[in-house]
Amino acid sequence: MGNRAIYTLIERGENNYFYSHMGANALSPLLRLTQAKELQTKLSESHSLAHIFEHLDYKGQYQNPRLMDADMFCERIEPISIPEYEQSYAQRGELEMKITLDLDENDCLLEYNPNCPWYRTMGSFSIDLDAGVENVRRLLAHAEEHSITDFGRLLTIYHRSTGLEEKLESARGHMWIEEYLDSPQAEEDRRRYREIVDRQAELDEEEMEEQ
Repeated sequence: MGNRAIYTLIERGENNYFYSHMGANALSPLLRLTQAKELQTKLSESHSLAHIFEHLDYKGQYQNPRLMDADMFCERIEPISIPEYEQSYAQRGELEMKITLDLDENDCLLEYNPNCPWYRTMGSFSIDLDAGVENVRRLLAHAEEHSITDFGRLLTIYHRSTGLEEKLESARGHMWIEEYLDSPQAEEDRRRYREIVDRQAELDEEEMEEQ
């Protein structure tokens, strides 16, 4: 299992592509970019944000050389392989999100894959990068103040503060309705409803004949 996403990080006109096994959510892109920005000011050597992003582990620490892929937040995708990932995203639901961090245009684009039943109605959202990073810094300060270390709790707080929680709940509700309509229970309910309607029609016809 995972929360799989394709990341595109645009820096100085260059597209850098990454695959993340657990990065398909609204918080991870801005959180990892915030961590990369802070590391960029602390590392003794000068590195691009794309380089640092590629070398982040799940704790947000810089690892060079990289650890095993399973221990890293993301892994680089060569440009020649991108069409294959794009086709998978367009046709199936294994890749849940496409995320673009455009450093040149100061924009973060979140795209939810409509092939995933739980995201079918989500669509896409654009966030100002500077504002997003500042929100994450405030979130981390709040987490430190209240001793919150669990990512799931942080994500819940972020969803509530951004209004995404309502949209996600609506999307899940839509999924449950679709699942119900295609279920044996729905077919049984429709059969019973038809029986009730047919029986009522028979009673109405009998009543008219008696008159």
